[in-house]
Amino acid sequence: MGLFFLKILLILMIYLLLMYTFHRGMSSWLGVGKRKIFSHDIINEHHEKVDTLHRKIMMVALFACVLIDVIFDFEHWYQNPYSFILLILISGSFLKAYMEWKYVENKRECTYTVLEASFGYGLLILLLSVGIELVF
Repeated sequence: MGLFFLKILLILMIYLLLMYTFHRGMSSWLGVGKRKIFSHDIINEHHEKVDTLHRKIMMVALFACVLIDVIFDFEHWYQNPYSFILLILISGSFLKAYMEWKYVENKRECTYTVLEASFGYGLLILLLSVGIELVF
Protein backbone atom coordinates (compact mmCIF):
# COMPACT_ATOMS: atom_id res chain seq x y z
CA MET A 1 0.00 0.00 0.00
CA GLY A 2 2.87 2.39 0.78
CA LEU A 3 4.49 1.70 -2.59
CA PHE A 4 1.21 2.60 -4.31
CA PHE A 5 1.18 6.09 -2.76
CA LEU A 6 4.87 6.60 -3.56
CA LYS A 7 4.22 5.84 -7.22
CA ILE A 8 1.24 8.21 -7.27
CA LEU A 9 3.39 10.90 -5.63
CA LEU A 10 6.13 10.32 -8.21
CA ILE A 11 3.68 10.69 -11.11
CA LEU A 12 2.28 13.88 -9.56
CA MET A 13 5.77 15.32 -9.03
CA ILE A 14 6.77 14.56 -12.63
CA TYR A 15 3.59 16.27 -13.88
CA LEU A 16 4.15 19.37 -11.74
CA LEU A 17 7.84 19.62 -12.71
CA LEU A 18 7.10 19.35 -16.43
CA MET A 19 4.23 21.85 -16.20
CA TYR A 20 6.40 24.33 -14.29
CA THR A 21 9.22 23.97 -16.82
CA PHE A 22 6.79 24.44 -19.72
CA HIS A 23 5.18 27.44 -18.01
CA ARG A 24 8.51 29.21 -17.44
CA GLY A 25 9.88 28.40 -20.88
CA MET A 26 6.81 29.31 -22.92
CA SER A 27 6.03 32.52 -21.06
CA SER A 28 9.56 33.82 -21.59
CA TRP A 29 9.72 32.59 -25.21
CA LEU A 30 6.39 34.20 -26.16
CA GLY A 31 7.11 37.31 -24.11
CA VAL A 32 3.82 37.27 -22.24
CA GLY A 33 3.36 38.73 -18.79
CA LYS A 34 4.08 36.61 -15.76
CA ARG A 35 1.18 34.41 -14.78
CA LYS A 36 0.72 32.25 -11.78
CA ILE A 37 0.93 28.61 -12.75
CA PHE A 38 -2.50 26.92 -12.79
CA SER A 39 -4.16 30.33 -12.43
CA HIS A 40 -7.63 31.12 -13.66
CA ASP A 41 -7.85 34.73 -14.72
CA ILE A 42 -11.11 36.34 -15.80
CA ILE A 43 -10.76 38.66 -18.81
CA ASN A 44 -13.93 40.76 -18.47
CA GLU A 45 -17.59 40.63 -17.32
CA HIS A 46 -18.72 38.67 -20.37
CA HIS A 47 -16.05 36.06 -19.74
CA GLU A 48 -17.10 35.84 -16.09
CA LYS A 49 -20.74 35.16 -17.04
CA VAL A 50 -19.87 32.56 -19.66
CA ASP A 51 -17.32 30.92 -17.36
CA THR A 52 -19.87 30.71 -14.54
CA LEU A 53 -22.34 29.01 -16.89
CA HIS A 54 -19.61 26.65 -18.09
CA ARG A 55 -18.73 25.69 -14.50
CA LYS A 56 -22.39 25.02 -13.66
CA ILE A 57 -22.71 22.77 -16.71
CA MET A 58 -19.51 21.00 -15.68
CA MET A 59 -20.82 20.31 -12.17
CA VAL A 60 -24.12 18.92 -13.48
CA ALA A 61 -22.24 16.78 -15.99
CA LEU A 62 -19.90 15.47 -13.29
CA PHE A 63 -22.77 14.30 -11.08
CA ALA A 64 -24.61 12.88 -14.10
CA CYS A 65 -21.49 10.96 -15.15
CA VAL A 66 -21.19 9.35 -11.74
CA LEU A 67 -24.81 8.20 -11.91
CA ILE A 68 -24.48 6.97 -15.49
CA ASP A 69 -21.28 5.10 -14.64
CA VAL A 70 -22.97 3.35 -11.72
CA ILE A 71 -26.06 2.37 -13.73
CA PHE A 72 -24.47 1.28 -17.03
CA ASP A 73 -21.50 -0.87 -17.98
CA PHE A 74 -19.35 0.41 -20.84
CA GLU A 75 -17.17 -1.69 -23.11
CA HIS A 76 -15.04 1.05 -24.70
CA TRP A 77 -13.25 4.09 -23.27
CA TYR A 78 -15.12 6.50 -25.56
CA GLN A 79 -18.45 5.30 -24.18
CA ASN A 80 -17.38 6.09 -20.64
CA PRO A 81 -19.00 9.34 -19.45
CA TYR A 82 -15.75 10.51 -17.84
CA SER A 83 -14.33 11.00 -21.34
CA PHE A 84 -16.94 13.72 -21.79
CA ILE A 85 -15.82 15.37 -18.54
CA LEU A 86 -12.36 15.69 -20.05
CA LEU A 87 -13.88 17.36 -23.11
CA ILE A 88 -15.76 19.82 -20.88
CA LEU A 89 -12.53 20.63 -18.99
CA ILE A 90 -10.70 21.22 -22.25
CA SER A 91 -13.51 23.43 -23.53
CA GLY A 92 -13.07 25.71 -20.50
CA SER A 93 -9.43 26.32 -21.41
CA PHE A 94 -10.28 27.06 -25.00
CA LEU A 95 -13.10 29.35 -23.87
CA LYS A 96 -10.48 31.40 -22.02
CA ALA A 97 -8.26 31.39 -25.12
CA TYR A 98 -11.15 32.67 -27.25
CA MET A 99 -11.84 35.48 -24.79
CA GLU A 100 -8.16 36.43 -24.83
CA TRP A 101 -8.11 36.39 -28.62
CA LYS A 102 -11.19 38.59 -28.77
CA TYR A 103 -10.58 41.07 -25.95
CA VAL A 104 -6.85 41.18 -25.07
CA GLU A 105 -4.48 43.33 -27.13
CA ASN A 106 -1.50 40.95 -26.94
CA LYS A 107 -2.56 37.97 -29.08
CA ARG A 108 0.36 35.96 -27.71
CA GLU A 109 -1.67 35.53 -24.52
CA CYS A 110 -4.16 33.45 -26.52
CA THR A 111 -1.35 31.41 -28.07
CA TYR A 112 0.15 30.78 -24.65
CA THR A 113 -3.20 29.63 -23.23
CA VAL A 114 -3.78 27.20 -26.12
CA LEU A 115 -0.25 25.79 -25.85
CA GLU A 116 -0.42 25.48 -22.07
CA ALA A 117 -3.81 23.74 -22.17
CA SER A 118 -2.74 21.38 -24.96
CA PHE A 119 0.51 20.48 -23.23
CA GLY A 120 -1.12 20.12 -19.81
CA TYR A 121 -3.99 17.89 -20.88
CA GLY A 122 -1.79 15.87 -23.24
CA LEU A 123 0.74 15.32 -20.47
CA LEU A 124 -2.02 14.41 -18.03
CA ILE A 125 -3.45 11.80 -20.40
CA LEU A 126 0.03 10.42 -21.09
CA LEU A 127 1.02 10.21 -17.43
CA LEU A 128 -2.30 8.67 -16.43
CA SER A 129 -2.14 6.02 -19.15
CA VAL A 130 1.49 5.15 -18.40
CA GLY A 131 1.13 5.73 -14.68
CA ILE A 132 -1.78 3.32 -14.29
CA GLU A 133 0.43 0.52 -15.61
CA LEU A 134 3.22 1.56 -13.25
CA VAL A 135 0.98 1.76 -10.20
CA PHE A 136 -0.88 -1.52 -10.66
